[in-house]
Amino acid sequence: MMKIERVLRLIQLYTKKGRFLMKKLILIAAILILLSGLADASDFTLKVKGNYFSPSEKAFKDIYGGGWMYGGEANFGIWKNLELWVGASFFSKKGELTFTGEETKVRIIPIGGGVKYVSSVGGINYYSGIGINYYLYKETNPIGDASKGGFGIVGRIGSFMKVTGGLIIDLYIGYSYCKMKPADYRINIGGFEAGIGIGYEF
Repeated sequence: MMKIERVLRLIQLYTKKGRFLMKKLILIAAILILLSGLADASDFTLKVKGNYFSPSEKAFKDIYGGGWMYGGEANFGIWKNLELWVGASFFSKKGELTFTGEETKVRIIPIGGGVKYVSSVGGINYYSGIGINYYLYKETNPIGDASKGGFGIVGRIGSFMKVTGGLIIDLYIGYSYCKMKPADYRINIGGFEAGIGIGYEF
């Protein structure tokens, strides 16, 4: 009887291991298929960009105003006129606290990606897209430090054209929204943006 139970336990153990191994194989296969699809994509573009960021939250804008945000972006053609984009940006600004006038600093780093639809008319490419960013927020001043991370959305429209060879110039405007609570207050750290990007299409 003990031998039968032992055999059954071994069968159960190997069955669980087999299922776990199968799940790992399926995951690896899915990743390989995705990577092979990106490698075979007809368009692949790398860009550096800079845009003027204007916060939409009045309290935030009263303290820091607007400023320049810099970043980079990669674009992959995935299907017909659809492209996948991933990127990150960096915004840092000094300001003055409303009541005390003391110096305060803020840093915002959005990291994310999304999809966009691209169409071409007369040698100029137009696009509109939407995505999700994870925002890293940090504020430092004499009152104390506050830091938080949270998800937000971003929408963008723009146009780009090839200048020579694979070199492209990209002009765009966009809007982002991310509501978070870094301390005892809630704030939308998103806003409007307008910028230019320089990239190369491989």
